Amino acid sequence: MKRSKSVVKVLVSLFVFLTLFFVEGYALFGLGGNTFKVGATPVPHAEILEFVKDDFKEKTGVELEIVIFTDYVQPNLALEDGSIDANYFQHEPYLETFKRERKLPDLVSVAKIHVEPMGFYLKKELKDLKKGDLIIVPNDVTNEGRSLLLLQEYGVIKLREREDPLVATIKDIVENPYGLVFKELEAPYLPRTYKEDKNVVGAIINTNYAIEAGLNPLEDAVFFEGAQSPYANVIAVKESRVDDELVKALVEVLTTDKVRKFILENYNGAVVPVF
Repeated sequence: MKRSKSVVKVLVSLFVFLTLFFVEGYALFGLGGNTFKVGATPVPHAEILEFVKDDFKEKTGVELEIVIFTDYVQPNLALEDGSIDANYFQHEPYLETFKRERKLPDLVSVAKIHVEPMGFYLKKELKDLKKGDLIIVPNDVTNEGRSLLLLQEYGVIKLREREDPLVATIKDIVENPYGLVFKELEAPYLPRTYKEDKNVVGAIINTNYAIEAGLNPLEDAVFFEGAQSPYANVIAVKESRVDDELVKALVEVLTTDKVRKFILENYNGAVVPVF
């Protein structure tokens, strides 16, 4: 009988030890969701996330960890493989194209946060463009189409009609009155190439990369997209986490009057809140 009681005591002690071990382990190593990882490009996404870190922690008790990416591919791959919990860097047309091409249907948008109007930067006046001038544009599917549609809107080129104009490429240019030469380039390299390559006369640049390079769309671009652009940057997660309380909390802290004011005051119209 005494031995039986001893066994019970040992089992109870072991149970208590294991319980404490796992509780402490969750706290120490983040196994219990002690951090919520969001992938983002540096400007403005990571800056905006940095601004709401304390609010997120106060609301959830969980640390918001910002994981920096400098390209447009890895943040979605990291989201798919679970390395991060959400990402904030892309617009919906890009997300939809990425999902289709990579066969990743479970990546979804849960909220629209802001628009970064794409701009056309030139080293000369528009009227002074001449045959052979080199213009560089993004080479990813949706941003290339987006950039060409912007040029068409302002009469620089004309594109052939197609069912989905958002995926237009330089091969779809049917009228080129200035005789310009177009070259596709990965989006992160556009600002530096535009600034340093003497052969490049103009570039269509995403605002986040433009800002990083010290270019102000409102002051330096010949023209740029209006605030009504459909290319709103979104928070993306895996579909299984759409109703996750931490995801909802992230959206809530990002869509406040406080954040709207921060965006308007810090980016001078180059980044426009859409909530």
